[in-house]
Amino acid sequence: MTDRVERLMSQAASLGSWGAVARQQGEEVAADAHFRKAFGLALEAANQATDGGSHPTRLDALQVAARFALDCGEVIEARRLMDEAFSAEASTKFAEEWVQLRDVMAWPDTWLIAAVRRDPPDVQALDALANRYWKSLFGRCRLLTVNHQKASDLAQEAWCRVLRSRHALKPGGNFPAYLTTIATNLWRDWYRSARRAGPMADHRLESLDAANPNEDGESVALVDRIPVLKALSPEDQSLLALDIDKALEQLTPQLREVLVARFITGESCAEIGQRYGRTEQSISGWVRQALREMKLQLEGASRGAAAKA
Repeated sequence: MTDRVERLMSQAASLGSWGAVARQQGEEVAADAHFRKAFGLALEAANQATDGGSHPTRLDALQVAARFALDCGEVIEARRLMDEAFSAEASTKFAEEWVQLRDVMAWPDTWLIAAVRRDPPDVQALDALANRYWKSLFGRCRLLTVNHQKASDLAQEAWCRVLRSRHALKPGGNFPAYLTTIATNLWRDWYRSARRAGPMADHRLESLDAANPNEDGESVALVDRIPVLKALSPEDQSLLALDIDKALEQLTPQLREVLVARFITGESCAEIGQRYGRTEQSISGWVRQALREMKLQLEGASRGAAAKA
């Protein structure tokens, strides 16, 4: 009986490895098929161990089966297996190797997305995914729109778009990057609509289109142009935040997005260039131009504050 269980577990492990490779390559149909077969074998091994195997062997098989169930989004089945293991051995619930299975907030993105892809989506997994990425999504939207309410609307719309297309999500993909792309594309659409609608559009943005290349040719980080926040009083920090918002608002949407992508998201000029179909040198020029315009705006704000004082 033990040999039979070991063979089943070995086969399940091999299928799980194939599934992981397929998922990394974006072949979700193949990955799902491998994980389901692996789940079936691990479940059979657990049943075999129940019939005559050792108690630890059965618990190990239940744990592996639960993990494969989560790999293919079968959350209800995974929880059933966890309950079965906890009923067989109460202390199992507190064992380190079972903690990640019990705590949805600790699940990796792959498990959460696999659970969200199902009909109906698992509510706990959906909440965990939203809690994990809402703050960064809203921050990105806030920088793009330079407006709290518009950022909230944009973030909510981006999240709704993701949910509407959740069946196409890839558990092995880069979900935060995908979420950011959705928000950015939506923002571009809003801006294009605003331009077509003219000055009466709800999302009309004021922009400065004049080209001001950096004559020294140097790329300077934005943080080098502004004071260190910790050295400022709370009042000065608030005023600086307003100045930065105003400076960002004066950038063209294209320059603002490039600046956000470069210094906030951390994309390289080459990566940004691939998205725009431009060379790395062209994107570097856009970044320098954006930094120059930000510098001029912040210096103007500082001179204005000094004159009032």
